[in-house]
Amino acid sequence: MTVYIDVLIVMNIYISYFTLRASARLLHTAIPFGRLAGASVLGGFTSLAALIETGLPAALALRVLLTALMTLTAFGFGSAKLLALRSFVCFAVTMLICGAAVLIHELTGSSIIFPANGYVYVSVSALVLVISSAVIYGALLLLRRIFDSPLTDEPLTLRITNLGNTAELTAIADTGSHLRDFLTGLPVIVCKRSAITSVTPPNVAAYLNGDDSDVSGIRLIPAATVTGSALVAAFRPSEIRTDRGNVRLEALIAASDSIPENESFDAVIPAKLLK
Repeated sequence: MTVYIDVLIVMNIYISYFTLRASARLLHTAIPFGRLAGASVLGGFTSLAALIETGLPAALALRVLLTALMTLTAFGFGSAKLLALRSFVCFAVTMLICGAAVLIHELTGSSIIFPANGYVYVSVSALVLVISSAVIYGALLLLRRIFDSPLTDEPLTLRITNLGNTAELTAIADTGSHLRDFLTGLPVIVCKRSAITSVTPPNVAAYLNGDDSDVSGIRLIPAATVTGSALVAAFRPSEIRTDRGNVRLEALIAASDSIPENESFDAVIPAKLLK
């Protein structure tokens, strides 16, 4: 099969872009567009490694290394733990995409989609790739605008019950809040640390003060803040309800200092929780 280098690079720029976007959503963090674009281009050019004839172990090791480099370019370093987690998620998403290409190739015998050394090659012109990607991306943006429209700008009352106490907070719904626990899949409600003191477990309060001797029940979740990427500490309370029909919400609570004390609200709820 003849492989055209320009198609290989362009195809994997697009795949790298969507891989990084999907990974960012899974990790509940944001990537600045400049970093995203740069990392995607890097991912496209490193796809030339698909042309190197190596055995499976060497090809896998090289793919892991190049994925970590692309991840570092997109997300930044943060910490060794964060880099390892982000690289793992990006590598897993990449392998899912490549696995899908292998499945299609094996089931259909198609010569259009061809997997090689952890990369995907599609035997179509670069122009077709650009036009089709633009159409698909535009359709996705339209669907997101339809389904993610704001519910209301009015604040609501949030009642959090835990440890035999109930904290009543003023909350706002935010369509831009997508923070979610990677393992349980539960959305996260970010609250002013000072507003939930009575319902915060002692070990969570200790962790926030720098004592990490007991992290049982604490979910550490990667999040993007105004100062960069960080891990926020979240816990699952006994009950969460709102004043809108007394609805019970299934979510985690994150105690954070990211909401200024002078704000009129105490918590930010992902809007999708209220739909």
